[in-house]
Formats: sequence, C-alpha cells, structure tokens
Amino acid sequence: MSNRQAIRSRILSPPARPRWHKSAPEALRRAARNGEPASAWELWLGHLATRGTPIPLARLWRGGNALLWAAAVGGSGGSGEPQTGSETARKARHGDQDAQSPPGGRSTRSLLQRLPLTIDGNSGCWRQEAARWLADPRDAYPDARRALEALGWASALAVAADGFGPDFWWRLLDHLVGLAEDAAGLSLDRDPLVHQLLGGELALTLGYLFPELAACRPLAKTGRGSLTEGLLGLVDGGGLPDARLIGVFRPLLACWTRCHLIGEQFENGCASNRAQLQYAWAIRAALRLTRPDGSGVFAAADGCCNDRELFDAALRCGGDADDERIAAIALPGRTAHKHSGEEALPAAADHSAWAAVTVLRPGWRRGEPRLVVAYPERQFHLELSQQKELLLAGGWETLVRVDGEPLQPVGSWEELCWVTDGDIDYLELGIALSGGARLQRHAALAREDQFLFLADAVIDCPGTTIEYRGRLPFAAGAGFGQAAESWEGFLLKDRAAALVLPLGLPEWRAERGPGSLRTAGNALELCQGGRGGAILAPLFIDLKPKRITRGSTWRRLTVAANQSIQPPEVAVGYRIASGNDQWLIYRSLAPAANRTLLGHNLISELLIARFGRDGEVQSLIEIEG
Repeated sequence: MSNRQAIRSRILSPPARPRWHKSAPEALRRAARNGEPASAWELWLGHLATRGTPIPLARLWRGGNALLWAAAVGGSGGSGEPQTGSETARKARHGDQDAQSPPGGRSTRSLLQRLPLTIDGNSGCWRQEAARWLADPRDAYPDARRALEALGWASALAVAADGFGPDFWWRLLDHLVGLAEDAAGLSLDRDPLVHQLLGGELALTLGYLFPELAACRPLAKTGRGSLTEGLLGLVDGGGLPDARLIGVFRPLLACWTRCHLIGEQFENGCASNRAQLQYAWAIRAALRLTRPDGSGVFAAADGCCNDRELFDAALRCGGDADDERIAAIALPGRTAHKHSGEEALPAAADHSAWAAVTVLRPGWRRGEPRLVVAYPERQFHLELSQQKELLLAGGWETLVRVDGEPLQPVGSWEELCWVTDGDIDYLELGIALSGGARLQRHAALAREDQFLFLADAVIDCPGTTIEYRGRLPFAAGAGFGQAAESWEGFLLKDRAAALVLPLGLPEWRAERGPGSLRTAGNALELCQGGRGGAILAPLFIDLKPKRITRGSTWRRLTVAANQSIQPPEVAVGYRIASGNDQWLIYRSLAPAANRTLLGHNLISELLIARFGRDGEVQSLIEIEG
C-alpha cells in the first residue's frame, strides 16, 4: 500500500478499539474491558483534567505559543536560498507555491493561534474544524505547514478532549499516530524539516502527552531516534547546517528546542548525548547565521522575525556563558554589559567544507560587515550585510564564453583554501568547467581594513577569447548608484552604503576597454573580456563608512618576469586607494613563477596587502602557488 493510500485509509476507516497501557487508571481499563465505551470516555476526560503529569506543554514553553517560533507571517520567496530539502525542492519546481514558503504561513498561523493550547482557554467545539483538516489532500505529501498543524492538533487533544467527542477524538489521534509513524520511516534526505517535525517532534509529543495509550507510549522512543538522526545528520560538528537547509535552519532549531523542553521530562532526554551536544553547537551557529534585524540568513524577505522567545528558550536549554554574551550583542533588542569581554568571545567567522557554508565576519556586533556563503553542489548563494542593512542576497550567477561558446559547470564547488586570522577571513573555492577550464572564486573580508574582495578567476581555457559576466543580486530595497564619469559606484540601501571598484576595468569610462559595471535587472552585473587562456574579474568593495566619501582610485600595475612585461592572462596586479588608505592585490593566473610587482619579487599565487604609513607593504594574506 502506498503512503497516499495508507493515509487515506486511516482518515476514512474508523480506528480500532484503543488499547490502554498498564499505566492507565485501573478503572478506565476495566470499563474498556467490560465494553463500556461511554463510561471509559468520561473516565478518560476526568483523568486528562486531573492528572499531575505530564506537565502541559504551555507550561514547558513558559507562556506564548512555541509552535509559532520561526514561523513567518505569510508570503513566499526568499533571497534565493537552497530549498528545505529534495522533496520540497521537487514541489517548488513543479509549481507548488506552498512548498516555496516558510512554515507557518497565514492560514497555519491562524489555526495555531486559535487551537486551545492552554487548559484555561475556552475550548469550544473543534470537531468541525478538525474534520476539514483531516480531509485536506496535503496529507499525501505532508509539508512543513501541515506538520506544524498536526503538532497543534496533538496539543489540543490533550487539553480540550471534550470539544471533539469520543469517536472523533480517537479518529484524530489515530491519524496523528499514523503521520508520526510514516514520517519516522521516511528517509531524512527526502524532506529533513518535515521528517524532524513529524517523525521526531510529533512522535515525541504524542509519547509525552499520552503515555497511558499503548499506541503512543513507544512513540517517545521513535521520536528520540528520529531527532538523534536529524541532529547528527543535518549539522556539522560545529553546528553549521547543510547548505541545502540553511533557509530552514531556524525552523529546525525551533523544532529541536521544543523537543529539548519535552525531553527534559524524560530520563534520557529527547536525543542521544552526542546529538544533544550537536544541539548546543547549533545554537551558536544560529547566532552566527542571524541577520542584523534578527531574522535568519537566507530567510524569506517578508519573514523578518527576530524570534526572541525562541532564542531565550534555546539559550536556557543548551546555551553557555559565551552564547549569552554573544546573544546580548548580536541580537536586536538586547543590552550588552559594558564589560562584555568581546575580545575573549569565540570567533564570529566560521567555515565548514562538509556543510558547504562559510561565514566571514570580524566580530559579533550587528553593525559590523559580514558575508555569508552557501555553496551546495553547483549553486552559490551569498548575503552581504553592512551597517545593519542587507545589501546583497541571492545566487551569484556566472556566464563564461570562450570563443563564443558558453562553458558549463561539470562538477561541484570544492574548497581550495580557508584562512581566518586577526587580519582577514579568506575563502577560495573551485569548480570544473567544460573544455577543461576551471573557475576559482575568491572572497576575502579584511577585518581592520574593512573591505571585501570578490573575484572570479577563469583559468586553463581552451580558446583565445574569453567573455565573463557575473551577476551579484541586490537584497530587497538595495540598489547601485553609478558614478557619472568613472566605473565605480555605490551599493545603497537606507542608511548603508558601500563603494564598489571594478579593478579589472579602467577607472574612467572614456578609456576604451572591454567591460562594464552596471545594474542589470535586480543585480549588479560585471562584464569583462580578455584574450589568452585566463582572466580575473575582481571587485573591491570598501565597507568603511567614513572612508568611502573621501575619494578613491585604482590602477592596474605592470607585472614583469625575466625583464619582460607579463600579459594579464599570466598575472595581474592592482593598486587601490580609498581615502588615506592604500592596498596591493596580486593574482597569478599561470603556474607560479618568480615575478616582480612594484619592485617586489613574488612567487605566490595570491597576495592581498596594505601599504603602511612608511610605504612598506604589509601582507594581509599570501597564498603560495
């Protein structure tokens, strides 16, 4: 029987006579054995109303409605993030608008707000509402919204049983048990969020709320197994989520936090010891992956929610003293102590080749610049924040043509280099292209110098002419202000601004050269052309607010070897000035060799350096070939 058929059978067929666990009151079990369903139901209602344990979920949540944690108000679409898993992505590709929205959209939120989640509330009669919910065809392939609604109905069964009537109460319970059992048997890869909400949280919730029922009691163990699988399989050792799931990491954290609160009532918790340690690291990662407005990176543009209640609960459950101090300075609406010891806090930057996620940021404060990168398989997504504003958000699209023919990716992104120290955070990735060419992508965020270097190097091209086009997507409300006579411009949004210098283009538009930097649709487009087997397409983005209005300039420098000038397909060098600060950037595009630049002998593949006040070159990072 298929999953769809099994679910439909549970909805249309009456549930079997309930089997009681031995922990149920003797009088209740006796009435059931004697064939007295009306008496058994009244005894069950009385037991639910007077039992001392389990503690009602509302008390575990300390007020509020925890099912609404990390739930967007409504709408769909985000900033181009990887989807919530292979099944959700499949639905999105086939036009399922619900699949493209974060869990907890408008109808779901309305239902969860109306469901009786506290004993003191007015339960009313929920039979008609539940009947409509059971008839919903979404059960064939439950999504995250459906899963949250199922959790709401499970809570309602415990605190408002008299609003359903006996036949319908058992029918709804049987359906929820089936959802939990089916989800626990699914592959975690199919839809990780739904797997955790149904196979993990719903199973744990039913086992917690109804230990007197033989069908529910073992579900606590089932849920514990699913949650252990999720915590160990969806985040790395430092808590960073798989890049494909980064857009739903906050809802996953909400699920795990609710389960942790329930798990505190069990001797063995909600997951294995190792998995619970992963949960603690996931809290740190969630702080690291929080935008200045408090929402999660790559979340829907209209889902700006700072999730204060979620973080309060998560910090109580698994945070440490460092997490508390980080939250005080990284989350909106909180006050950090004057002596918060920021210099002693763990590094804000992080990188995981397993997760395909990198965070480049000098510190934890909301106003500091940060770049978040997610690169699952052939995708590449980024978010750039500056002065508490999101400037860039979405997929970095690239088109490379060699002799007029487009080159296609033939592999996945791979880490080539990751460096983080007191000067700089530097990431280099590579991906193979058709024809034997390679694309190497650089992202360097200078901490004290406050600039971002983004560049694509296309090397080993099989032809003679190269055309490059790269598009960086604007965040909602952001744009690009182009200078009138030069190729520079400003990324702009409300109170934030960043100066963009296209180093591979001549400074002045009047100078002839193949290329441009302009707005194209909702993106900043850099176009460059070249000859030979390689090209570098670099952008220097000045992120220091007080410096970007003081004038800037850049020049391509002469690179020489054996007293001969080297063409740009061999190596390039640039000198950049902004305000009173100056930098030097060098990139070799051919095999490393002894070359000279401004009188310096270089055998490195990459050099990013500043000029000191004495004119000496001070390396920020140097990568040897």
